[in-house]
Formats: sequence, C-alpha cells, structure tokens
Amino acid sequence: MTAINSLVILVGENEARLTSLQKAVQSCDRSCVLASDMAEMVATCEDSISQLVVFVSSDTSGEMLEHDNALKAVLSKYLMVVCLHEPSVRSVASYFRHGAADVWSDGISQKDLTESLSRIQDIASTRVQRHQYSGDLEKTNLDLQESLRVLKQDQIAGLEVQKSLMPESPLTFGDYEISHSVTPSLYLSGDFIGYNFVLERYLLFYFADVSGHGSSSAFVTVLLRFMIGRVIRRHITENDHAALKSAPEGLLEHINNQILATGLGKHLTVVAGCLDTETSKLRYVVGAQLPRPIMIVDGKADYLPGKGKPVGIFEDAVWDVAEIQLPERCALVLLSDGVFELVPDKELADKEKTLLEFLATSSNSIENLKGALSVDFIEAPQDDVSMLLLTRGM
Repeated sequence: MTAINSLVILVGENEARLTSLQKAVQSCDRSCVLASDMAEMVATCEDSISQLVVFVSSDTSGEMLEHDNALKAVLSKYLMVVCLHEPSVRSVASYFRHGAADVWSDGISQKDLTESLSRIQDIASTRVQRHQYSGDLEKTNLDLQESLRVLKQDQIAGLEVQKSLMPESPLTFGDYEISHSVTPSLYLSGDFIGYNFVLERYLLFYFADVSGHGSSSAFVTVLLRFMIGRVIRRHITENDHAALKSAPEGLLEHINNQILATGLGKHLTVVAGCLDTETSKLRYVVGAQLPRPIMIVDGKADYLPGKGKPVGIFEDAVWDVAEIQLPERCALVLLSDGVFELVPDKELADKEKTLLEFLATSSNSIENLKGALSVDFIEAPQDDVSMLLLTRGM
C-alpha cells in the first residue's frame, strides 16, 4: 500500500484549473501527475486503496453525478477528492454521499489544503486497515470453506463406512424377519444397529444410541460393531451353543469396560437380545434405552419390562437379562429416542402412550413402521431416528 504523500493524480479536462491545482498541491510538498480522463487515471494509479486521486469537475449542481454511473463507481473504489469550481451545498452533499473523501473548491487556501490532506491521510490509513481486514476475512472464509469441504468429504466417506457395516435388510429365516432403518440428523449417525443369524439357530441383535452427534459418536458405533463382532465370531468358531443360549448375558458389561477404557468420554444406551428360533425364547437386556422395546401382539402394543444403566459411565455396572416366550404371530419394535421428536405430545409419558397407538396396527413391515411415524417426510431431523423391526408370522 502507498501513502498519500506519494504521487497524487490530478484528473480533468480543464488544463488551466489542473495547472493551478497542481501548483497548490505541490506547495504542500506533494508530487503530482496529470491525467486527462478517468481511463488515463486508472492506468496511472498504482493503488486504489490509498493513492490520492483529485477529480477536477465542471459539475456545480451535482446533477452530472446523479446520471454518471461510471463516476459513481470510481468514487466508491478510489481514494478520491472532487474539486469543484463553484460548489453548492447540494453538489457537495451529493459527492460525499457517493464516496468522495473530501470536496475542494478552486482557489482553496494552503492552510485548508494542508488540513484536508491530513484528514485524507487518516482516511487512507482506515481504508488500508479495512482492506487488510477484508483480505484476512476473505482468506479465513476460504480456509473455512475448504475445511468444511474436507469435513463433508470425510463425513460422506464415514457414512459409507457406517452403511457398509450395517446388516442386510430385511433378513429372513423361517417365520422370522428382521429389518431396520436409520435416518441420521447429520451425515454420520450416533445410532447403530446390528444383527446376525448364527449356527442356523440364534438371532443375535443389538440397537445402540451413542451420546452426542457427528464424527466422535460415529467412531464409537464403528468401535461397537467390531467389539460385538469379535464376540460373535468367537462363539461361531467355538460352536458355543451354551454361551449363545445364555446370551446376551455379560455383553453389556464387556462393552462397558471397553468403552471406559477408550477414555473418549462417550456413553450409549442399548438394547441387545438373542432369539433362539428353535424354542422361540427371546432373551434381552436393556441399558437405559428409551423408548423401551415394544411388543405388538394381536393389534395391541405394550412396552416390555426391563431397565438398566447406560453403558460407558459406571465401572462395575451389571445388567439383568430378561426372558420371554414369543407368540406365533408378533412384532418387536426398537426405536431410538429421536422418534420422540416426531410425536406431538409435550410430556414423555404422553409421547410413550402415543407411540403405542401409532404402532399397534403398523408393524408388519419396516416401511409401514416408517409411514406410521412419518419418517420419510422429515427434512432435517433434530436427532437420529432409527428403528429395528423383528416379526414372526407376519
């Protein structure tokens, strides 16, 4: 940037006025160069921010400026003073309004000229600071946009990883079918669903909701997937029917210890279960999951009993396993707490009651379940909305 004590550009068509003004400016120890028109001024000016341009105008009323868009543009861009032959109040106000740094008149005294140049120096300094700030802000915005672009790419990649870890849906075995749906509030979800049919007899499933949103919560879902997957693979490799008959006993305790060991400060609510398809006995455990598991039989929906602490907060916590016998025709529904945002009631107890009414006759397929809760009509859910549906004889 240049200061105004560098070359001052005088632009205008009246040579006599230009010459007179040039002498006055030079008497204030300022070097000058003359330009016959704006095009020559633009070519001469090295710094539109702080190099002073003096336009010697023949306008006295200000009307010329009102109809000259090119002059308005120059006034707004350059550090410009307008010198008028016989300035009127209207013309002076008009030029100031459109960005002139000052307005001089022919024959301006050296004292007034010196004071004006001093004020213009302050204006130039302010313009330089504003320009630097604007440049810094623009760079910051560009850096932010690039960071957001990279973050978006990372999250899209993370979403694809999450999708690849989700189970096949629907999965059918005999009279049973299990399916799921996950609608994330962000690219990445803190909800995660997994299920496996192992040893041609046992259906193992889990439904987890990790605290928070975004990448850190999504990372825990991936970690959870591998922790549980390792346990399941061991049971399959060892053909361990005894462990599977007692599953999910000890599972939440194992996950709890692993999550605490990571030191991530994350916790999760979870429902895990094991269905023995030969006996139709379902064993399940609840770790603070809301809403609770919903069982639907003959058009009537009820919450299953069971409660427990969230996973990843309390050391040495234990969870009780419940067991029920599944009827020949039924549906088990697991929902994340994001579903409460879809229910119009204000109180939690009322929301839980309304959910039962919504689902009592809409649980024969995952699509009907989503339709009953209007999941597909949500443009920007406030929380992840996930659901798992296990049906028998439906």
